[in-house]
Amino acid sequence: MPVGLGLAASHAPNVFIPPDRWEKRYRAAIADIPPPPQVKDETPEVRAAIGRRIDSAFDVLRDRLAAYSPDVLVMVTDDHDEMFDSNLINPQIAIFLGKRGLGLMNLTDRKTLDDPTAEPIVLECHEELSQFIADGLVQRDFDIAVSRQDETHSVGKVDRGMGHGFTRTSPRIMPALDIPVVLIWLNCYFEPLPTARRCLDLGQAVADVCMARPERIAILGTGGLSHDPRGPRAGWIDEPLDRAVLDAFAAGDPYRLESLYKIPSDTYHGGTGEIRSWLAVGGAMGKTKATIVDYIAAYHIITGVGFAYWETE
Repeated sequence: MPVGLGLAASHAPNVFIPPDRWEKRYRAAIADIPPPPQVKDETPEVRAAIGRRIDSAFDVLRDRLAAYSPDVLVMVTDDHDEMFDSNLINPQIAIFLGKRGLGLMNLTDRKTLDDPTAEPIVLECHEELSQFIADGLVQRDFDIAVSRQDETHSVGKVDRGMGHGFTRTSPRIMPALDIPVVLIWLNCYFEPLPTARRCLDLGQAVADVCMARPERIAILGTGGLSHDPRGPRAGWIDEPLDRAVLDAFAAGDPYRLESLYKIPSDTYHGGTGEIRSWLAVGGAMGKTKATIVDYIAAYHIITGVGFAYWETE
């Protein structure tokens, strides 16, 4: 069956905590970098309103997923030295072939899977479809890394499991965590990075492979939009870039973005690289026009926060 539903959402940490806690995390993330002037306009009242918009947008994605009632959810996101280790091994594209995805909801990097104060998230994986997609991608000339552990455990010294791109968004769109998943990691941070065209082609290839399957399949990409947490542009948001990306998806023209990362600009580094996960969903959905649920240049979240869905039925 064709992939009938695509979803995309930002996953910055402040998206998942109450607005009255944003200030502390914001200050920690920008460190000694001067804040942009727009920050002063985000009063507590404005932040509370942004928080309500975020909750409403997640509600829309949750409702679209429930209405589609998929048998499987393919999830595409990046790694932040959680599952993998950027010095030891950092695959461009990886897929999990095991039984369960384990990760943490905690916002601090100090927590590990064996920490008694950790907040665990467990996702049941669709092993057969995961293997089928992996085989299909290889047949389409994608050289992918695979993990065959029964459960996701980090490659590096600190075991945080599958990473927050999976753990924090999944409860917001499927609170019961009852949809089997396929976990795909896409490198969005660590050089050398995949091109925008490669990310679009990856999504298209996943959709092509899934055409041979009987399951109702949805795909979710999380990350972005423009941001640079703890980087030299921390606190800065490229709203024109974000809107150009969303406009391409809304027009059903994702390949308009195939040159996105070809220009060697600092603009595209840091968290802005996570737009690659959106590109994978856009590639999977092809000419289907996205519905942009909301976009907020939220400076206390340090991110251009976006939400979108694609429906073919």
